[in-house]
Amino acid sequence: MGYIYVDAVFHNPIDYTEFVVGRRRLEDVRKMSIRSLVDTGATFPALPEDVVEGLGLPIYGEAEAETATGKEKVRISAAVIQLEDRTALSYIIVRPRNTTPLIGVVALEQMGFRVDPVTGKLIKGLPLMLLEKAKNTIK
Repeated sequence: MGYIYVDAVFHNPIDYTEFVVGRRRLEDVRKMSIRSLVDTGATFPALPEDVVEGLGLPIYGEAEAETATGKEKVRISAAVIQLEDRTALSYIIVRPRNTTPLIGVVALEQMGFRVDPVTGKLIKGLPLMLLEKAKNTIK
């Protein structure tokens, strides 16, 4: 199986919450559509710092984490992530500028996706957690 890339939309979680409660239109939510690597070895999604800044994502703090390069301190943010017609809220690891965006297993499982190891494609199953408003409004 080779690399699996998906077109993911990352939304600012504060803007998106305002949309869900009716205080903001979906078109006014800060978002970016980004080609992202599905990384089943990553727990959380990860975005480059320049994307985090561009979306205005809040930084909630730092935590020690095991990364591909070893144990290190990482900054933690959050975003609403959309793959196809499914959406989930997830913590985000902030990576260095211009690195590849990653979709980790937490977000995949929240949306009910799994990776077919034979075809290398995402398969929809039942989601663990799905934002109902998003499911009904994002086509």
